[in-house]
Amino acid sequence: MGNSPKLRFAIDTGGTFTDIVVLDEDTGAFYLEKSPSTPENTLIGILNVIEKAKLDLPSVESFFVHGSTTAMNCLLERKGARTAYVTTRGFRDVPEIARYDRPELYNIKYKRTPPPVPRDLAFEVTERLDYKGDVLTGLDEDDVKKIAAILKKKDIEAVAVCFLHAFKNPAHEKKTKEILLEECPGISVSISSDIVKEHREYERSITTILDAYLKSTIQAWIRNLESELASRKFAGRLIITKSDGGGMTGDLAVENPIHTLLSGPSGGVTGGLFLANHLEHKNLVTLDMGGTSCDICVIKDGLATVKREARIDEWRLLLSTMNISTIGAGGGSIAWLDRAGALQVGPQSAGASPGPMCYPDGGAKPTVTDAALSIGYIDPDNFLGGDIPLNLARARAGIEAQIATPLAMDLPTAARGVLRLAVSNMAEAIRATTIHDGEDVRDFELLCYGGAGPLLAAYLLDDLEMQSAIVPIAPANFSAWGMLTIDIRHNFSQTIAESLDGLDLGDIEAKFAALIKQGEETLAAEGVAAKDRTILRTLDMRYADQEHTVDVAVDFAIAIEEGGSDKIYEAFTTRYKQVWGYALEGQSATIVNLRVVAMGKVPKPKLKTLESGTGEPDEALKGNRTAFSLLDGRAEDHRVYERARLRAADVVKGPAIVEEPTSVTIIPEGFRSEVDPVGNLIIKKFAS
Repeated sequence: MGNSPKLRFAIDTGGTFTDIVVLDEDTGAFYLEKSPSTPENTLIGILNVIEKAKLDLPSVESFFVHGSTTAMNCLLERKGARTAYVTTRGFRDVPEIARYDRPELYNIKYKRTPPPVPRDLAFEVTERLDYKGDVLTGLDEDDVKKIAAILKKKDIEAVAVCFLHAFKNPAHEKKTKEILLEECPGISVSISSDIVKEHREYERSITTILDAYLKSTIQAWIRNLESELASRKFAGRLIITKSDGGGMTGDLAVENPIHTLLSGPSGGVTGGLFLANHLEHKNLVTLDMGGTSCDICVIKDGLATVKREARIDEWRLLLSTMNISTIGAGGGSIAWLDRAGALQVGPQSAGASPGPMCYPDGGAKPTVTDAALSIGYIDPDNFLGGDIPLNLARARAGIEAQIATPLAMDLPTAARGVLRLAVSNMAEAIRATTIHDGEDVRDFELLCYGGAGPLLAAYLLDDLEMQSAIVPIAPANFSAWGMLTIDIRHNFSQTIAESLDGLDLGDIEAKFAALIKQGEETLAAEGVAAKDRTILRTLDMRYADQEHTVDVAVDFAIAIEEGGSDKIYEAFTTRYKQVWGYALEGQSATIVNLRVVAMGKVPKPKLKTLESGTGEPDEALKGNRTAFSLLDGRAEDHRVYERARLRAADVVKGPAIVEEPTSVTIIPEGFRSEVDPVGNLIIKKFAS
């Protein structure tokens, strides 16, 4: 790679592969590699891919951005710390009671997912604040000390503290944390007032509990990574991607591990946002189809929706996250027959180990990758640039024995059925996501990435009747590339729940000022220069007596100068109409939460422009290969092109296959792909 001091790099640890992208900040040139993930110890996979990329860590003086599923895996596998819960007397059952809704309303045998802390580890303390944060009953410190003694006997590793109305006054929580740390050396303590200063008692308690539950795992992950980097004389900064698409330092990730819960999928969406705002593709549906799952997100007018609540299993969290939907459809998704004999694909995955049947030490069940290999879409000698030779005969035997023979069909038809079902599952997930957002999917372009995304991009385009499909440069490593475009981002909020009628805007401005100060101090501590800081302010508002809110962007200086509350009400009415299609004009409105987003701008990668071609891709032609169409089932002779040799404005007409070391793009008959100035493939259907 050379010893350029202007390097930065990103690593995305997925369920199947660990990806690295190394970027030259001056030229925009980048280098990428891919290595199998190591679920038993993700650090091994990270070090393996760094070594494979021959990256000279001492030469990297910029930063290393890392996204991982470590937190999510810890939670799903229930491998977090032994955690206790401390709350206001009378409220220990809030996590047990949860919310009234349930996913299987008519299932009389349904059992709710239990809270992450069992009831015998939930403790109560005598203390009480009113809804304004005023003290009704002082904190009984002896109660806290008695609980501390029990915690030591029970070998508790982490404690979550969530008192009623602590978002208004954190004094009791802070004192409780102080006592617990004194009485139980080595224990970790999470308090709700440090994590989320908002109402909704159940969500606040679950968010705090999960933060405590994850803390030791995330601390070990970050500190071990930092130690390995230091031993290799890495001189730059470590940035961890957050659930909301921003980044934070390793120290803050250790302090607030809950924000890493959806760290992994956000990188690709951030990359999609970058492309949306630099290449005039403003309306995108991003589709990240990797080895294990498929992540979907909608970008409208160059913006992705950030949700204020998240759901993990059946738990609700007060956590800002990208609005990403996930289904079990990846290259490693297993094809199987249910008890009725119907073909199914996923959600189970062969993962990195044992992997698809065609892998050298592959599993015993056929996958999407085996199906694609069986009908000619993948070159068995060029998978991962030849690093993993694929066994075509074993893949075909698996499809034949487990799918084709039981369904009384030939092998190509069975393999096509596996891929068509994967396309159908993803198309339905995309429709559900866009319809939920009130959008028509036909008004969007499809951005397909991940190792398996380009394989089925054209077929998804056909199924959904979308405008075009975009396959970005380095699609298999696009999530890692997208991480190089993130900004430092922190969210701060405060519940006030005050009517807009007669509201003291000066008081609101003072509360905003306090949140902004927190944001400025956090960015300063992370080394973000004042000139690179941006502060965004929004309000969560609703009509009186409603439960849920809409977010409203308001310039307070203008609002105070041009009409005060009336200006805010006008902005609320406009936003409410955008979300719901109507407004209850004239009805009283309430400001529920104040929100501040503190952002530290990070220099963005330069997009390297390709040499212009003539429109004819003959120089990139590698040869021909027979493959079966998913549209009509015919075996067709496909021209095979090497993507690295395609030039800007080159047009590839189907049937064709565009190969690169880590991915394959299929261009069916009736479709064409044009290379844009920076190397993206733009796939469109021929006008009939």
